[in-house]
Amino acid sequence: MKFLKLLFFLFVVILFNSCKKEYSNENLIDPIGSWEFTNAGANYSGYLDAFHTSAGIGSNTQVLTGKTFDNSETFELKLLTDSLRTGLYKASQFQCSFSFTRGSTVLYKANGLIGEFIVDITAIDSTHLTGTFSGTAADQSNKLVQITKGQVIIQ
Repeated sequence: MKFLKLLFFLFVVILFNSCKKEYSNENLIDPIGSWEFTNAGANYSGYLDAFHTSAGIGSNTQVLTGKTFDNSETFELKLLTDSLRTGLYKASQFQCSFSFTRGSTVLYKANGLIGEFIVDITAIDSTHLTGTFSGTAADQSNKLVQITKGQVIIQ
């Protein structure tokens, strides 16, 4: 009888421990940096959550992605180069592109077919990157707008 009580007690302890609430943060992404830009006096900013290389035909693409702080909009800056270096990347030479979206709606986009959009990588090493960007983009109604004071920082 004593053995059954001990077995029952052990079962209850295991049951309560397995039902305990988990407080992990596996759905949260640690930011790797920040981004910001301005259009017609409206300021946009957020965090960078990824920087990766996508293999392409002819060259690779370096991709910086992020979100606004409320996670409602997505930021993406692409640099078409095999090895990222400091210097200018011009959309007119198909070296960069930019998009800023809310869900499936593209709020701003810039590429070589829209106008001149320039990314200037000012510093880069194995763990840090700083750069600026500005130029012509199309808004959601395809009206040309000017993106200014753009900045990306990976810390």
